[in-house]
Amino acid sequence: MAPPKIFSVEEANGLLSQVAPLVQQLQGLQESLVNTNRRLDEHIQKLAQGNGYPIQDINTRIQELTTHQLDLVAAFQSALQQLESLGCVLKDLKLGLVDWYTLRDGELVFLCWRLGEDRIRFWHRVDEGFAARQPLE
Repeated sequence: MAPPKIFSVEEANGLLSQVAPLVQQLQGLQESLVNTNRRLDEHIQKLAQGNGYPIQDINTRIQELTTHQLDLVAAFQSALQQLESLGCVLKDLKLGLVDWYTLRDGELVFLCWRLGEDRIRFWHRVDEGFAARQPLE
């Protein structure tokens, strides 16, 4: 495994204009996946229950939703790969938490950013999380 790319605060801040839209895209894709899964479950329940629903119509809809779901998964994987190729570590998609490796007093730590913040202002140790983040200054 290759060593992680190390970022300065300035370098990581310079990526935010690319990172923020990718995180928003991932959040939207995740929401679409959840909704598609819910709709698939509903149609599968209809198929299992019978109750006079036209089976062919349900099968067709399940196939359409499955194809849509696979397209969403591919788009999600692509966006995630783009984010990772920038050197970011996605920590929590729901909260929009992204970290970058940096060195602080010779120790490998994370720069910590949350979607909606205008710049990176916090850091935390690699074995800690968002709750332990500390101001850079």
